[in-house]
Amino acid sequence: MKRIALWTGVGLMAAAAVAALLLFTCVFGNHTYRAATCTEPEACTRCGKTRGEPLGHDESAAACEAPAVCRRCGAVLSAPLGHDFLPADCEHPQICARCGITRGEPLGHVFAPATCTAPEICTRCGITRGEPLGHDMTAPTFQTPAICTRCGLKDGEALPPALLGKALNELAVGVPAPYTTAGYEDRDVDVTGTVEIVDHRVISGDETFPAREGYEWHVVTVRLVFSGEDAQQNGMQSAMTYGDYYRTDAEVGTTVDENGLRPFVVEYYGTRVQCWQKTCEDEEGGWFGHELRYTWKEGVLVPCGYDGTLLIFYHYRLAKDADRLFLPAGKVLDENALVFRFR
Repeated sequence: MKRIALWTGVGLMAAAAVAALLLFTCVFGNHTYRAATCTEPEACTRCGKTRGEPLGHDESAAACEAPAVCRRCGAVLSAPLGHDFLPADCEHPQICARCGITRGEPLGHVFAPATCTAPEICTRCGITRGEPLGHDMTAPTFQTPAICTRCGLKDGEALPPALLGKALNELAVGVPAPYTTAGYEDRDVDVTGTVEIVDHRVISGDETFPAREGYEWHVVTVRLVFSGEDAQQNGMQSAMTYGDYYRTDAEVGTTVDENGLRPFVVEYYGTRVQCWQKTCEDEEGGWFGHELRYTWKEGVLVPCGYDGTLLIFYHYRLAKDADRLFLPAGKVLDENALVFRFR
């Protein structure tokens, strides 16, 4: 009985030892694994032996105001992205390109004024409003074609001068030219001499020719010389008038003011402008031997830059028939007339 009891005790102890090994060790390969995590693989809870790989984080996408987090473990994996605002424009505030949230206000349109050919245009976005203004064209003048008062566009040509293309016997400074007119004793007799524009000056004014703002004086010295037998027998009667290159109907006034100024009108840049003419006393006049000679100064006061005034010498018989000297240019500009243009 004692031997049986001994073996029974030994058996129980062995069983207890085996049970302990099974419960508290893994010598028989009886591992107990805890579940893998994002950062660790499966591991035996008794001996620490691992199996497999960590699961890795199940990362959610970061947002403008929220970080990226692991959906399993909740770990914060990156910072919020922050907003990516697109610039505001005329009709929209700043808008985040990721989440659509807005900030601020639209800029509003800034319209440049309409022009002749374009409507109002926003300088920021290019959107248009309204219609182009269209050109506002002036009428052409003798100096300019039609011009838009807004943008300066020119259209066509200036008006043609009335005397454009007409053959004129133009006087050159310092060059005597043959001049035929009537005799003084017998107005039906023709006498021939010369007329010369000795010099031509452009001045603002002096004691003889009073200045006027916006005007300039064209002053010439005129010399008439007659020495032929016809002049010696009959003398001579010259005829002179003023005209205009642009309008043949321009006339010189018949009255003279206290300064010796005679008015006339020109058309300059489409506007009728008052001008004046002055004839000075003879510097010399009469017979010098066999030569009948007269020298004097003529001046015209015209707007600065005006180039259309004409000094015309014509046959006295035309003035005699009209009973006046200062005839319109259109009545005296025949093939014998001599012309000096102040320009």
